Amino acid sequence: MPLLILLVWAFAEIWLLIKVGTLIGSFNTVLLLIATAVLGLLLVQREWRKLAEAMQGQMQAGRLPLALLLESATVGLSGVLLLMPGFITDFLGLALLLPLTRKLLTGPLKKRENSPNYQNTQTGWRDSNEKGAGRGNVIEGEYERKDDE
Repeated sequence: MPLLILLVWAFAEIWLLIKVGTLIGSFNTVLLLIATAVLGLLLVQREWRKLAEAMQGQMQAGRLPLALLLESATVGLSGVLLLMPGFITDFLGLALLLPLTRKLLTGPLKKRENSPNYQNTQTGWRDSNEKGAGRGNVIEGEYERKDDE
């Protein structure tokens, strides 16, 4: 079944490229594909920077940025789709790049992330100044490295 979907997708991309090529010319079609790839990658880079700053802020606050990780994966997928030649992939890539689309995809995860049950599972994220920090499965010891000569 996935192979059939890939084949249909490839034929749809080729058919659309031929249709657009006959309307605006083959050279203009290639330029349009290159322009969407370059513009898309610039937008992906900008969105990744914003998401990285937001993730860093959440991690410094001691929370796992689960929804932001999923959003950054969505942005990465959109970058891959924008690099692939074709107008259908470009449309899907731009759709995944839009913040509204990403919010719709990550909405259920954000609800789960804010639930009390999820918050209680975050025991590994502690500030070194917190009470009880440094305890756990730490074994102190010494070692000596011996290189074979």
